[in-house]
Amino acid sequence: MAYEQPRIIDVKGRTITIAHLELPEHPATILTADVAAAGTALTVLDNAGFADEQKIVIGELGKEQSEIKVVDAAVTAGTSLTSTAVTFAHSVGASIRRILFDQWRIYGNSTNTTVGATLVATIDVQVDAPFTTYVNTSTEYNFYFALPYDSAASLTSTTYSDGVSNTTGYADNSIGSLFESALEANNAKIGQKITQTFLYQEANDCLHYIAHKLKRWSNLQSFDYVLGQALRGTYSFTMPSDAQDVNSPKSVLGIRVGGSQNLRYLDKRDWENQLVDSIRTQVRTEGAIGATTLEIDNSYDFADSGSVNVYVSGTLQTITYTGVTRSATAGVLTGVPASGTGSITATIPVDTNVWYGENEGSPSYFTVYDGDIYIWALPDSANDNMNVYLDYYTTKTSVDSPADTIEFPRYDAVKHWLIWKIRSRNNASGKLDMQDGDKFMFDDIVNTMIRREVTGQKYRKKPNYNGIFYNDRVF
Repeated sequence: MAYEQPRIIDVKGRTITIAHLELPEHPATILTADVAAAGTALTVLDNAGFADEQKIVIGELGKEQSEIKVVDAAVTAGTSLTSTAVTFAHSVGASIRRILFDQWRIYGNSTNTTVGATLVATIDVQVDAPFTTYVNTSTEYNFYFALPYDSAASLTSTTYSDGVSNTTGYADNSIGSLFESALEANNAKIGQKITQTFLYQEANDCLHYIAHKLKRWSNLQSFDYVLGQALRGTYSFTMPSDAQDVNSPKSVLGIRVGGSQNLRYLDKRDWENQLVDSIRTQVRTEGAIGATTLEIDNSYDFADSGSVNVYVSGTLQTITYTGVTRSATAGVLTGVPASGTGSITATIPVDTNVWYGENEGSPSYFTVYDGDIYIWALPDSANDNMNVYLDYYTTKTSVDSPADTIEFPRYDAVKHWLIWKIRSRNNASGKLDMQDGDKFMFDDIVNTMIRREVTGQKYRKKPNYNGIFYNDRVF
């Protein structure tokens, strides 16, 4: 969860600054009666969700006299909580929220890894300050990490912060630096209104917005991605999950098998024309060696008797049958010989393709639909074990860590986007100001990026001359 993601804001020599974790949205309530210093009885609006031994923050994170206490008795549904004695007096309206961890464990290492890291110190979360600061007076390390810790339950989170160098801090183009810059520009800080979740969401929304402003960004090109290996009987491969569009060819720059030329794209209609007289279904129940039936999905297209081909681990089995149980979902080929020619000689896994009338050879064509890439003809034995390569356009990878980086000038664009969104979130109405100066700066940077973009690729187009489209013209 986002509120459990720790973040070191900065390391300057021996001084380590750690951002507050976001508090869970629930449970949360407010005081409905004042409580004096040393008091333990809290009268609240609603105590739903609170439980004995939970840690709570009384007051707002980063505000003076805010403090962490512990629920100190069983909670009965209503309007009262018992806590360990408060240090400061708190007035009606003071916020009370659960906090998962009350301490930080700081680790150091010579390299940017938590493996073998040394515990430097365990310190209290400074909820009454904008962040927690620690000055290391013992051994200095090249990198530092922070880990949340629950002192009451002796429970350590498993989520470390990113490592931060004691000389350079975060990279200039990192998300950590970007957030700090945007917050500083608005004189804002992480709190209930501006949360880490909000900042990450806005940064990713901005990156996705930029990615979709232009179909072909050079930095989104991925070359020589291996979809898998060609194998007899295999003709489908899953599109990469980060492709811009997994259901059409618009993300595809090229597909090739081994050292062959790029395959030619066919739309679904032309693709079906290539597969005329080819029938395919899949094995429904594992076919056992020597079985006299083969259970398949849809059996309607197959002849009353004959033979089908299956390919198991690239090895062809031709199976003969003498009868068919017709079904669109539970077909059965019957009369399969128990041994000899036409029998099942190797176990056939569920979902293995069952073919009749297929073509084998060197693949020449491809199509894309339903998240898969299909190639045709079926690879023959000469193509076995050849890589199937894909060149394609990716979507922009989401950022989820302070150490993640954004290349320039996208970094500058995201910075102005965040400054604008933070400012809008903090204004009286909470509405976006579409005339904001940083919004204009963002638009100008993105428009300049588009004007200067060069992908270095040629694209096939279908020019229209006198209402006739001509394929495969390179421009």
